[in-house]
Amino acid sequence: MSGKTIIVGATGYTGSALARSFAKDNIQCHLIARNEEELKKLTSETKHDYSVCSDVTNEQSVEESLKDIQNEKISGFIYCVGSIVLKSFQTTKQEDFINTFNLNVTGAIHFIKRLQKQLAENNGAIVLFSTVAVNRGFNMHSVISTAKGAIQGLTTSLAAEFAPKIRVNCIAPSITQSKMAKPILDNARIAEQIPLKHAMKRVGKPEDLAETAKFLLLPNSSWITGQVIHVDGGKINLET
Repeated sequence: MSGKTIIVGATGYTGSALARSFAKDNIQCHLIARNEEELKKLTSETKHDYSVCSDVTNEQSVEESLKDIQNEKISGFIYCVGSIVLKSFQTTKQEDFINTFNLNVTGAIHFIKRLQKQLAENNGAIVLFSTVAVNRGFNMHSVISTAKGAIQGLTTSLAAEFAPKIRVNCIAPSITQSKMAKPILDNARIAEQIPLKHAMKRVGKPEDLAETAKFLLLPNSSWITGQVIHVDGGKINLET
């Protein structure tokens, strides 16, 4: 990994945990996110480089965020950007589906297109994020499951198209401590019930996802591609 860079997209709980884990192992990263103050704080702690992307759904904005590393050896890319819209199907609006798709899928596509050549030159790896809700089916999840279902399709398609130069895998978590989940987990009644619906009887931690992503981005996983890996405390197989 000497002289190679892994791009970590986002300063959320999982992206931050991954940045810290890579820093601990002296693995070079370049962090990209929208909030420069959060980026400065994280890079001050981890000593990674960073750049700002004001809008991942805008191709020009993505291009601008990558200009300073266009000549670097890129060995990995992880897109930790996400959102969650919980509504009954009847109350959803067209823009709910479009905006969620653009943030979760279109943004990832912009980055991958721009980074494909560098990743191929360095036998790189891509990690995307889905959700257990795609395969299990939950009430109020039609918006996010539609977008993340597309991410799973993108994963398997690109894994076939990019092989053997680039590996592409996807992590499908259940509810995990994050900025998105905070309003849910801050509700004491709901937070008490959630662990009971998982085989491991707890909510996921950012480190659970970060360490899985780390494995998928490094050469130790060199024979793994096209997989959707459920890091969900056993939720995918639990009936309750």
